[in-house]
Amino acid sequence: MFIASVKMKTSYHVLRKATYPMTTIESPQFVELERELIDEFVACFQENVEEIEHTVQTLEHEVTPELINELFRSMHSLKGNCRMVFLDAIVEVIHQLEEIISEMRQGQLPYQPMFGVFFMSIIGYVETLMGQLASDGEGDGDLYQALLSVIERVRSAAPGNVNKVIDEGLDELLAGPQEEGEAPKISSAIPSYFEPGQDTDIQYFRFLSRQLMQTDLYPSDRQKNELELCATINREMEMPVDSEQLEAAVLLHNLGMAFVPDELVHKHEDKLNKEEQKVLAAHVATATQLLHRFGGWEEATQIVLNHHEHFDGSGYPFGKTEGEIPVGAKILAITDAFFEITSERADRSHKKSVFEGVRYVNAHNGSLFDPACVEAFNMAVRQIYISKGK
Repeated sequence: MFIASVKMKTSYHVLRKATYPMTTIESPQFVELERELIDEFVACFQENVEEIEHTVQTLEHEVTPELINELFRSMHSLKGNCRMVFLDAIVEVIHQLEEIISEMRQGQLPYQPMFGVFFMSIIGYVETLMGQLASDGEGDGDLYQALLSVIERVRSAAPGNVNKVIDEGLDELLAGPQEEGEAPKISSAIPSYFEPGQDTDIQYFRFLSRQLMQTDLYPSDRQKNELELCATINREMEMPVDSEQLEAAVLLHNLGMAFVPDELVHKHEDKLNKEEQKVLAAHVATATQLLHRFGGWEEATQIVLNHHEHFDGSGYPFGKTEGEIPVGAKILAITDAFFEITSERADRSHKKSVFEGVRYVNAHNGSLFDPACVEAFNMAVRQIYISKGK
């Protein structure tokens, strides 16, 4: 059984850094399991997650009772595996997701694409908690309670209000816990993005990024994973980039891909002719111009504009080298390349492993990528994926 306790510690929640009393969740039985058994569990967990993601992607194009049943079975299997290794708190989170799908099976709740984003986002945070337990012996209890709170609000929402509640809940999770004395957010009757001037810039950027994640261009959890990896690399380098500027760049850097013809998006880079390469390269201008026009996002603008530049000068759009490239752009370049390799793509039948992604980045150390950033990337990957058993 998980034991909740209160300890004073410093917690990083995605891109936000704050020091505050944090509750923790613990699972002594899970930690005491043999390493081989934990590895087997993690492998099964990932298989379940991939099944859920595949079903969610299929549901974006067609909603059928069979697909909803398949989604329920995969979620139920995920919960059962967690119960077998004593991850009772994780079981409770997944059970609440399962209850939402159960209502869909019974015809009480219509499936909407935003549910897919919601399910994969929550599972991503669950993986974070699992990684913390595996590496540190304890997980972020505040995050655990926040997940349950957000899921409960989604379950209680009227069908016509679900998208708004999900949108607000994911914003809260992405932003992290409120500082002491910070005024609570007040919900309006309709989503804030329908009310001009109500969103902050970063809230609007998160909204745009979530809209992009609802297309079939990228896996629905890529946004969260890119934010986490970029933030961790930045911390390993002792924060050379402003965290909010980096978040804005990560959220928007691929926005222009939504306007690139599908046949180019799904065409392997090596098979593009010169004209097609120009069209694809122009995608950086969309987010660059948007950030520039908002004002106050100069660093983020330069990160997006230069994140396809290479350390040796072979990149685009300017052919910059070494010190001419902003550090944030170097960090984003590595992260973008890593997830291009380790994420599902239309031009290959399966995603490649974390180790293949690491091998690619290190193979281009000093050519495509800055050596200092590669070193920080290696430390970040070890922290996120290896130590935490993701």
